[in-house]
Order: sequence, then C-alpha cells, then structure tokens
Amino acid sequence: MLASSGAPRLAPPVHAAADGVLAKIEAEGVIHAGTRASAPPFARKLEAGGFEGFSVDLLELIRVAAEEKVGRPVALELHEVTPGDRLQRVAGGELDIVCGITTPTWEREVLVDFSVPFFRDGTRILTYREHATGGVDLGMFDIGVVEGTTTVAIVSDELPTANLHLFPTMRDAMTALAAGEVKGVANIGITLLGLAAKAKPRRSVVLLPRTYALAMETLACVLPQNDSLWRDTVNRVIIDIFSGVEDSNSRYDEIYDRWFGRHSEIFYPLDRDNRSYLSTVSIWAR
Repeated sequence: MLASSGAPRLAPPVHAAADGVLAKIEAEGVIHAGTRASAPPFARKLEAGGFEGFSVDLLELIRVAAEEKVGRPVALELHEVTPGDRLQRVAGGELDIVCGITTPTWEREVLVDFSVPFFRDGTRILTYREHATGGVDLGMFDIGVVEGTTTVAIVSDELPTANLHLFPTMRDAMTALAAGEVKGVANIGITLLGLAAKAKPRRSVVLLPRTYALAMETLACVLPQNDSLWRDTVNRVIIDIFSGVEDSNSRYDEIYDRWFGRHSEIFYPLDRDNRSYLSTVSIWAR
C-alpha cells in the first residue's frame, strides 16, 4: 500500500447526496472495492490474503480522497472480481468501485459508469518463442481469450480466421497455453507479460504482432451509474496523479515505476505516446 501522506489534497469534507456512494461511505466508514486476483502487475491475490498491484495502489489513493471528503476514517475492503461478474456487482450496489483491467465500452455504459482512463496499452497475442519463428500467420492460431472481455471482439475483428477458445479466467487460458491446447493467449501486452513471468516453469515468450498492437485499449475504474459526486472524487484522484507525467515527474510515475519500472518484476516503460495521451485525459482547467 502507498502511504497516505502524498495523496492528492481534495476539498474539505462535504455532505454527500443521501443516496450516493459517498453517503454510504460516510455512514459505514468502508469502501467496498473490487479488483482481479490473477492479473499482475495490476492486481493479484496474495497467498497470505489481501491483494497487491498497480490497481490496489490506485484504490488506496481513492480511499484517502474519500476519507478527506467525508471527514472520517475510511477503510478499503477489497473483493475478488472476475470478467463475468465485475460490472453486475457494481450495478447491483454490492461494490462501490472496481479498478483493474476493464475497458470502457458503450455497451457496458448501459449498466455502469466509468472513470477517466488511468492506463492505455495494446492488445497482443502471447505465444512461446518456438511458435514465433519464421513466417507467423496469427490467422491460423488457436487463441485463448477470456469470455466477457473486449478482447474477444478485438481478436474476432482483427483475426477473423483464427480459432478462438473462450476461458473463464486468464489463469485458465495460460494453463491451456502451457498444455498445448491453444497456441496463443490474447490480452493487453502488460497483462500477458505479467502472467508469463509468474508461470512455472518459466518459458521464453513473444508478443505478436511484434511491431504493432491489434488495437489500443484504455483501462478505467467501474463506477455506479448516475453518482456524479463519487465519480468526480475518483476522477480528481486520477487527474491529480497525472500532473507532470509528460516530464516524467508525476505521482503516476511513482506508482508506475513500482510495478512496471526497471527494478520491478516486469519492465514495461511508459513511452512518449502514452505519456502524451495521459497528460491530455483531463478536460478540467486548473
């Protein structure tokens, strides 16, 4: 967890709308948040219990902001979510927020709202190096994809001749890759490398296509619909940590380096294009 001393400073405590998330947090002193259990470095469940990862650090900053907003101590209670239940658990009021590897779509907006994006990466296919020698035709691959994700539509559109195999979780898809049931697994690149780094035995992997992504995806936090006070609180945290990102001098860089930097388990540099994108996410004048 990040220390709260460096968290963005928000406005003094205000009275929240009676039927909103902030009112519930003010009454209970708890944020009920969801994240993934097997999507490192974004989030993973620890053997001793609890979670860690980029998304967990972001949720901790949101907890601090909520604490300042309601003027009382607030705890962060983390719950494991899956691609199949993450939206419904927010829409149904069980969870106040889910931060992980969720891409906003108009179809999903019918059920929930989203924060501004906090991450952007490209959809790729992970395969073992022995499958990536010579001329590679991804259209002939058996590819594992997690059901209920935007990756299914992306791979179907970009590689219409590939044979897709649907799995309930990324862990299941990676197990199928190791067993030779599929030749590749699709997701955003950083998630694929994170899973490959945790696989045992460790094998040499490649992300395909090598020089471009099948599609660019943004990641955002899932929020209940029609709750602007809570959405604004979350968005303010995300926007504030972007300040200075174009110059590699932001709170976002601190969190990013912890999970994707040179001394982390997965080195995945934040390139200039993504820095520029994140620096322009904010539509609010300072």
